[in-house]
Amino acid sequence: MVPSVTPLRSRQLELVQAVVGRVRGADPSGSSPASWTLPDVQLAGLATGLTALATVVGVFEGASPDVQAHLREQCRQVAARHHRFASLTPAVLAALADADIVAVPVKGAVLGGSAGGAPAWPDPTTRPMSDIDLLVPARHRAQAAAVLERSGWAMHATNPHEDTFLAWGDGGVGRTDGESVDHNGRIEVHPGWVEFLHGYTVRGFDIERYAVAQQEGGVWLGEPALAAHVIGHLASTVVRAEVRAVNVLDVWFLHQRGLDWAGVASVMAAVDPRLTAPGLWLVDRMLAGVVPAAVLGAEMRRLRNGELLARTETAAVLRDPGERTSARWRSAFATSGTERAAVVRQLGRSAAGRMRLRVAGRA
Repeated sequence: MVPSVTPLRSRQLELVQAVVGRVRGADPSGSSPASWTLPDVQLAGLATGLTALATVVGVFEGASPDVQAHLREQCRQVAARHHRFASLTPAVLAALADADIVAVPVKGAVLGGSAGGAPAWPDPTTRPMSDIDLLVPARHRAQAAAVLERSGWAMHATNPHEDTFLAWGDGGVGRTDGESVDHNGRIEVHPGWVEFLHGYTVRGFDIERYAVAQQEGGVWLGEPALAAHVIGHLASTVVRAEVRAVNVLDVWFLHQRGLDWAGVASVMAAVDPRLTAPGLWLVDRMLAGVVPAAVLGAEMRRLRNGELLARTETAAVLRDPGERTSARWRSAFATSGTERAAVVRQLGRSAAGRMRLRVAGRA
């Protein structure tokens, strides 16, 4: 048994397909998200992270006045957050660079241009960010935390796979779509590339091996490694059925810049296949013809239960906090007795529908 295709998941897939079609220049087809009610737009936007981009490319043209008002507000919030992070990120990187710490920005900070350099997104103000994600060598974790606290950013939380600091706000979830200007504002420092899968951790590449020095702005991942990290983040969420489809568009925009897929494959070959194959499978499903068949096939063959993934419907892995993955699905990605025990421990924990509750309280 694999995750079910709930109404929320179906709406997300429809929204992603509409956005992908627009950015790829395809003619709109099928039903239009423009006919959705406000709660449907809010939920699908929150789950995918695509509210601002979908608005800019015209997916919601002709929507009702209340939906249009919501879209304008969310676009304003996402753009405002972009500008705030664009002024903050260089200061954070400079503080760590002054301490000779290799700190590599990833995801939104790079793809939206907040860390400097050319953004991958044509309109970076449509790429949502709730935090700055930085990778540091594990041996420098304590030193990085000390530098940030000394620079005035207060420690907000810590766990085995990240230290979180507050740049502004309260570190909360935001107002209606998780992208509000007043909340979140976090700096997340990860000791290496580590993803959390159902109670166990999976480690990615050694960041220093894939970091490349630029003329300005510090240390960066090479673009194939950045793409592998984005795909790996998708992979970890496919396993949890919490995919935020904005990362699929990240891959598309990197591909548009002439992504070296052979280089991506080389990076992924050094990574646990649970952090490559599921995300690459989803990218292939949503961006037909983008992933070279040889690259996808090689990664799927490395995955312990690739055949289970291959039989899964695309929408079934998208976000729905009230309808999480089954025990069988979770266990398919566990490779040891300890990991399987971690999956069993989670079976009694109910996943609250936080998105639904948040939207319902405002509808």
